[in-house]
Amino acid sequence: MTAKYSRTDDFFVNTADLSARRPPPRSQNAAVQFLKRPIVLVSIYLAYVVLILVNWDTLHGWLVEDILDKPPEKIGNGVEAMWLGFWIALPYLVYSVINAVSVQVRLGIPFFRNIDFLSDITQVVFLFAVVAGLYTLMLNVKDNTQIPINWNVVSRRFSVEVSEGPDFNTELTWLKDIPLVGDSLAGANVLRPGTATRALMTGVINTLRAVLLALVFSTLLGIFVGIGLLSNNWLVRNLSTIYVEIFRNTPLLVQLFFIFRGLLGVLPTSPREAYKLGDFYLSGRGLNFPKVLTTDTYPYFLVSVIAGLVVGAFLWRWRLKVQDETGKPANTLAWFSMAFLGLGAVGLGLAFAVGGSPFKLDYPVLDRFNFSGGSRWSSGYLTLVVGLTLYTGAFIADIVRAGIQSVSYGQIEAARAHGLTSNQTLRLVVLPQAMRLIVPPLTNQYLNLSKNSSLAIAIGFYDLYNVATVVQNQTGQAVALFAILMGTYLVISLLISLLMNMVNRSMRLKTR
Repeated sequence: MTAKYSRTDDFFVNTADLSARRPPPRSQNAAVQFLKRPIVLVSIYLAYVVLILVNWDTLHGWLVEDILDKPPEKIGNGVEAMWLGFWIALPYLVYSVINAVSVQVRLGIPFFRNIDFLSDITQVVFLFAVVAGLYTLMLNVKDNTQIPINWNVVSRRFSVEVSEGPDFNTELTWLKDIPLVGDSLAGANVLRPGTATRALMTGVINTLRAVLLALVFSTLLGIFVGIGLLSNNWLVRNLSTIYVEIFRNTPLLVQLFFIFRGLLGVLPTSPREAYKLGDFYLSGRGLNFPKVLTTDTYPYFLVSVIAGLVVGAFLWRWRLKVQDETGKPANTLAWFSMAFLGLGAVGLGLAFAVGGSPFKLDYPVLDRFNFSGGSRWSSGYLTLVVGLTLYTGAFIADIVRAGIQSVSYGQIEAARAHGLTSNQTLRLVVLPQAMRLIVPPLTNQYLNLSKNSSLAIAIGFYDLYNVATVVQNQTGQAVALFAILMGTYLVISLLISLLMNMVNRSMRLKTR
């Protein structure tokens, strides 16, 4: 018998939470199950949006000729934007109405009391408002900009030398190896050597180089300093506190200038006077160090390392399953390390047996005026990485400190009662519980770090923002360049959010 709602129920009825109102039986049709997957629904919706944009002239003609029957110049930007917003939000609106009608037919719950339908309608209205607002803004910019917006600016010649990162004046020969579309991509005007697109690609790579390295170092620094804030050692605790208070309460731009001018600025600028630490040379121009190159036997080692990762991941999951079923310690890290290091050692031995070491070093050599060979990190890159690491590490340290203090002290006492040492208590009891509270605010700091990297322009490092600014100054196309900047930083932020959300889901408490 179908359950009916009563007048004593809450005004809003959530069909997902009431066991008496069970969801409809799941369709056994494979095609229906495939179409209901989120990735499939999103892909279909994106294809629909592309179709709307491609046929926008036709849709706009319907609005002008058939509905309003007015000349195009008599139609305001707001009306045109709302028309686009309607078409973009239409599939979501239809999907929400169909779901609400099916629930009302099956359970007798009116759509105005179905909280899922009200939530969907709210999102439809929000989507409509966002699309209409952005399109209105774009039309207003187009009407009031003296310089026409030209998106072909990225195919123009970039005449400024970028001192760091991949050379944007060389051919991208690897594009031709891509199946089907390789020749078309290699012949595209925007990807020709020396174009603004290639320069922007170099800026993106430079940004990612700095962001990824700073993410790793700031995380390690933040963990150690956060633990140090709670240390029983007076010196460690107070040094950690001083570090956090200084770097959290001073602007990042000031810190970057201090590192660039106050620390690296006092180093000798001549390569012959550089400080030598083994095969590392530090000067005011940056850091020169040996470059790791691969040999012909490298594929043997690479395949073994990949196999070690796969086997290690399998053993990790298997040990967790054993722990759930038997209660025995999983020792996941030990099993993973054994598989990864073992197969890596096998691959290294195989490489030596076939033809020698899979790696070789290219050492920097001092020539007449500069170093040749090896790798080099410029002073701007060093400043950006060190500045982002120190600044973000201070915030991460306070997050780690708060996460550790959120764990009940009774957990620590129980661990000590079982004979665990302080290090074991921290590693096995405190940190696993604290990570559930640490990861969400840690994600915010990672996002802030990626966006703060745009301050590299202040120290002369050619990151994405710096290169885009040069292109904008050469062409005057500020709108196009800033739209590209916004899109690129948005993609980087979304990728970081995606990875951290995956980590956050893995940290959630799992019940049987």
